[in-house]
Amino acid sequence: MDSDDTAGFLPLSLAPGSAVDRGDLLRRSLRASGALELVHEGVDRYNRIAGSEGYEPPTDLPELRAVQRRARRNTDTSDHLERLFVEALAADPDTVVELGVRGGESTFVFERVARLTGADLVSVDVEGTTYDTDYERWEFVRSDDVAFAEAFEEWCAGREVDPAVDVLFVDTSHEFEHTVAEIDAWFPHLADDAVVLFHDTNMRRVYRREDGTVGLSRRADRGVIRALEEHFECSLDETESFATVRDGFVLEQRPSCSGLAVLKRLGFDPAADGGER
Repeated sequence: MDSDDTAGFLPLSLAPGSAVDRGDLLRRSLRASGALELVHEGVDRYNRIAGSEGYEPPTDLPELRAVQRRARRNTDTSDHLERLFVEALAADPDTVVELGVRGGESTFVFERVARLTGADLVSVDVEGTTYDTDYERWEFVRSDDVAFAEAFEEWCAGREVDPAVDVLFVDTSHEFEHTVAEIDAWFPHLADDAVVLFHDTNMRRVYRREDGTVGLSRRADRGVIRALEEHFECSLDETESFATVRDGFVLEQRPSCSGLAVLKRLGFDPAADGGER
């Protein structure tokens, strides 16, 4: 596994008393009392009753079959793994940037796309990751992603990586201010026909998956979708499935499994150009 712990990229710290910090205290209290374990047991029992066998469409790509198998295990991203794969593959990327790694659920998907297209995959997280791979064009950067964006072009030049980002995936703090900063920092690096994917655009304490099961989230926050509302200067209903066009992007929203927004850059703004290219 390639890693980069460059001293200039400092991890993002959480201020004591923040909403995230208070949430952690509450979870620790519930865990100590045994209440959290009872809640999880209740969710597991419900899912065994309510869950249904999901449809798995046929494919001749072994990489997609591997993603489909991965998606059978219910997580907060399981509904979206196949969508991440097909959107990223359709972009035929040279450079994929993943902001937020954790255990590597999305990394697993993007690695398979990168192998098919020969892309460089750059994964960024303030924390370390247990994900490992022998794919030579994967780089893990332990850094605050906003700080790293400022040095991204220089970093790419030193590694012969195309700095035009074809696929950008965002799954980090879910906080409004941080997501706004990520948009401001990373959108200037996007290729003309880039695809941008935001997870957790419909955060609920209890979220539903397409197979009828439910999951528990650490927080209920409109931070990500509110950042998109600010960027596009409009109101969005994250609880609905929709597709629209705004400011030169096709914007799609899927509300299940904490939500996924897919932004496809058109390379021109139909509204501004009056339909002329």
